Amino acid sequence: MGRQLIIDRFEGTYAICEEIAKEGTKGTKEPKESGKKAGKNGKEVRFFGIEKAELPENAKEGSVLAIDEDGNLTVDEEETRRRKEKIKALQSGVLKGSKT
Repeated sequence: MGRQLIIDRFEGTYAICEEIAKEGTKGTKEPKESGKKAGKNGKEVRFFGIEKAELPENAKEGSVLAIDEDGNLTVDEEETRRRKEKIKALQSGVLKGSKT
């Protein structure tokens, strides 16, 4: 599997994307490069700005982008759906746990 990014948000003419860390990849507590931040559980989080014009037409916030060996971007529909379902389930669990 190649690299994957998640579109976090749009700012002006750019999509701000977070790289999906591979399992077992840990960062340091202090980022060493700009564009990198220490995330939850010590995982390194990297953000990239990609011009909207370079994105696939069906890309939107929350879309998972797959990057092939040639640098081409496509929306990974299956992974996007899976991540949305996981988030929905987590939100549902939080809401159920907050009712008293």
